[in-house]
Amino acid sequence: MVQAKPARFPSRMYNIVLRVTGADKNKILAQAKKNKMTLSEYVLYCVWENMRSAKGIPAPGPSQFALPTAQEQIAAYLAGKTLLTPCGQTSCDMTVVEVSGMSFCDTCNVRIS
Repeated sequence: MVQAKPARFPSRMYNIVLRVTGADKNKILAQAKKNKMTLSEYVLYCVWENMRSAKGIPAPGPSQFALPTAQEQIAAYLAGKTLLTPCGQTSCDMTVVEVSGMSFCDTCNVRIS
C-alpha cells in the first residue's frame, strides 16, 4: 500500500480514492441523493464535518473490554463470572460494523478493534 503524501500545491485540486464495498457505496450514494448532493460533495462534507467536530475516531477500548474469545467465554461460564461487552456493560444489543479493517459497535459507537 502506498503511503499518502501531503499536497505539494495547496491551491490545486486533488483526487482522493476510497475503496468500499458495493453495499457501502450504495448506502453512501442513497444518503447523498437524500441530501440532494453529488457523491463527491457528500463525502467531502462528511469528512469536513468530522474534522470540524473534533470528536475523532473512537480508539479501541482497554483489553478488559475486548470481545471475548471462545476460550474466555467458556472459562467465565465455568467460573460463574460475567463477561463485559466492549462498551463496559454486562449486556448489549451489539451490532458489529466493519469499516476498513476496524470494528465498531453500531449500538454504542465504541471501537472494538
